[in-house]
Amino acid sequence: MAKSRFKTKLSKKQKRRNILVILAVIVFFYAFTLWFSHAIGIFNSWTNPQVYIIGLAMSFFTLSMLAFPFPIAGAVLGAQKGKARRIRDDSTFIQVQDLDYYRDNLSGLSPALVSLLIDLDIYGKKDVAATLLRMQKKGAVHLNNKGGIIIAAGNILGLDNGERELLSIIKSGKLNDKKLLLEWTRNRFNDAEIIGYIKKKTGISNEPKGKSVMLAVLSFIGGFIVWGFFIASELYKITGSLTGTLLALAVLLVSDMLFFMPMYLLTRWSLYNKRFRKTIWERTELGNETAEKISGLARFIHEFSLLSEAKKEQVALWDDYLVYAIVLEENEQIVKDISRLYKVNLRNLV
Repeated sequence: MAKSRFKTKLSKKQKRRNILVILAVIVFFYAFTLWFSHAIGIFNSWTNPQVYIIGLAMSFFTLSMLAFPFPIAGAVLGAQKGKARRIRDDSTFIQVQDLDYYRDNLSGLSPALVSLLIDLDIYGKKDVAATLLRMQKKGAVHLNNKGGIIIAAGNILGLDNGERELLSIIKSGKLNDKKLLLEWTRNRFNDAEIIGYIKKKTGISNEPKGKSVMLAVLSFIGGFIVWGFFIASELYKITGSLTGTLLALAVLLVSDMLFFMPMYLLTRWSLYNKRFRKTIWERTELGNETAEKISGLARFIHEFSLLSEAKKEQVALWDDYLVYAIVLEENEQIVKDISRLYKVNLRNLV
């Protein structure tokens, strides 16, 4: 069966973050090279242009001699790659009906479950904001423009489990309590599993921790041996010849890879497997079918509606379409308004 992927702002944001992290690592190492070279007096007789231009070319060589930056780079870049892979895989679903557009209202599916089926995750601001707006549409609460949430006495008919639980949190005056919202999030995963949208993933290749640690130890030992060989043999004294230079760079490259790869692989694996309650979820057949409908609804809302400009007061006019537009990241202004007025300031709850 064909696969498709939700193009979420989270995945786009992660791509931008990956680029920024890589640039930050390069800039940091370059600045460190300049500082270190100044500290040991290499640049004493150089002009400023020579320092900055030649210093850039020397960054790899100087940092390789110091050895320790490469595990740091491996850990930072591995963590970013692991997060990116997790978001990509969790946003991918199997197409069941090959839908282009879906115009129905998802049979009243709660915004939290819609969000969960998009990328197998639940987020603070947009999901709580969408749930609050849906509760207002049902008449359970009223969101006034002064930052207050007025609860309609006894009006809980038609609320789902998530809305009832959120109503209790509102009554307790702890809408921004991370512990309570984490519990709220946990229960939405339970709801999705009970309904049959998601299930715990089986057949995962979990590399034993002992092997991972052994790989890291052996690689670091190997890296120090190769790096020590470079220093002990004083190859830098014969880099005046092309052969000596190439040999020195080859030895340092091997050392760098031995330092870099273990931290990169381990942190990538660790961040990829960092899931809610340390459980990796996958969609069931029903979950994939519903995710495809959500994807079709997202395209319909994006291309054939004005929901990106709608106000929260228009929720009765747009029915659940406006609620879903918030979860589908088509209307960010409502999220900003609700999070500012009612102090929903949490980001990722998982």
